[in-house]
Amino acid sequence: MTNFRLPPKNFFTAFLACLVVFSATSAFPQTWLYHTTPRFVLAYSSEHKNLALQILAELQTEDRQLAARLQFTPERTITVYLCPTQSSFDRLTGGVIPHWGEAAADPVLWRIFLKAPRLHQSKRFTLKHELAHLQLGELAHPHRVPRWFNEGAAILLAGETQHIEPALISRAMATNSLLTFDDLEALLAFPNEKASLAYSESYHAVNFLTRRFGFAAIRDFAQALAQQAEPRAAFQNAFEEDLWDFEVAYFDYVRKNFRWYFIWDESILWGAGIFLLFMAAYVATRLRTRKKAEEWEQEEQEPIADEQPKEDDANEQDPQTR
Repeated sequence: MTNFRLPPKNFFTAFLACLVVFSATSAFPQTWLYHTTPRFVLAYSSEHKNLALQILAELQTEDRQLAARLQFTPERTITVYLCPTQSSFDRLTGGVIPHWGEAAADPVLWRIFLKAPRLHQSKRFTLKHELAHLQLGELAHPHRVPRWFNEGAAILLAGETQHIEPALISRAMATNSLLTFDDLEALLAFPNEKASLAYSESYHAVNFLTRRFGFAAIRDFAQALAQQAEPRAAFQNAFEEDLWDFEVAYFDYVRKNFRWYFIWDESILWGAGIFLLFMAAYVATRLRTRKKAEEWEQEEQEPIADEQPKEDDANEQDPQTR
């Protein structure tokens, strides 16, 4: 559920990027079957023909819905590879996608790479997420989309909020490890948990953006990026606000709204539950010990109280016997 980009800064790097992809796609020339529509070219292996037809239908539906939400008409033809194995996925993507990535989008060559074995219940969200990357890329063409905006907008557009965990942000605040927008550029190098934090922060940043400027802000910023390669200048043109000021306002929003979410974190709840059980057991033990001690003390005092009247009776009877 991520995208990658190999930005050609000059002819040599562009040539290398094309060479890598060409080598990867030619590695399995006999395995690919193709189905073509005006908008998509779907490449798949013979064992996934039925899945490929389902995916093609969903791609067309999701593509129209996304275009309607963003209010523009995409024109690029997108090639979608339905990879039958992890190794084929790695070869096609050049091995740059970490193990936790379920799919990838290349906004330079207008391609989407999907893992066929992983496309089950989540395929609708996965397809819409990757399509969102390419539609944003087309809006911002020829310039790149900053990572925080690209991932956050894709999650929001795909409706993947069930995967967003506010507790991750809350815990990051508690450990002073929140990620800045610049930090998020290295998302593909992050381990699993840090990547989850990066996605959560990206989503909430874009959600905060739409709260301030309306849903059209997603399209407006992407179109501004088409005119200005530097995100800060594009943000200023789109919203008449400095991007740094927006980032400061976003972090203030996060601190205000997510500071105590870590309390509901599963590990915290388990820890708190274990601690409470321990304390309850400790208090119960202390109460039982105190009650037992009081019983023993009472038992020690009871014989003395019983014997005292007998001594008095003996003293009273002595004069009579004498």
